[in-house]
Amino acid sequence: MRRMWQFRRAFSLLEILVALVFMSFAFLPIYNLFRFGTRGTTSNAREIEATNYASDLINFLRDRKASELAKVFKDDVGKLKTMNNDAEIMDQLRKMGTGGAGTDIVPPIEEKGYTRSMTVTKYKASSKTLGGLISDFINRRSNVMNYLVSVRVAYAKPGDTTPDEEVVLYTIVMD
Repeated sequence: MRRMWQFRRAFSLLEILVALVFMSFAFLPIYNLFRFGTRGTTSNAREIEATNYASDLINFLRDRKASELAKVFKDDVGKLKTMNNDAEIMDQLRKMGTGGAGTDIVPPIEEKGYTRSMTVTKYKASSKTLGGLISDFINRRSNVMNYLVSVRVAYAKPGDTTPDEEVVLYTIVMD
């Protein structure tokens, strides 16, 4: 009788398998947490990189004056001028000239998978109210020329090949 009791203390193979099934169900959410956390971290890193690429171009244009942009973008007021890739952007901005020592050259995109585009809209401030017109006439002020610049950097999510996420930054360039 004592021998049977000692043998009874061990687990059967069926009990061990049932315990393993329950343990696997318990660890599945933890595994998914790590998997999605890693994907989110990679996605955030790509978004930060895209923001830096857009910021490079925005900072370059913030140092310019509207009169410098007027040499390049001669479109009518309110008309959009869109450049769809880095090569077009660089060609247009090289027309402005550099300030020497190559300091004014826009850094290109280093990694593949990012697409930078830029839209420039020309505005001319005007006073449409009667008081504003009288004030402009009396002060003989000229209208202020300014440009609204939007820079868009598109990138793909980790694991995808088509760029479906984007970062958009804006700035105003004026004299």
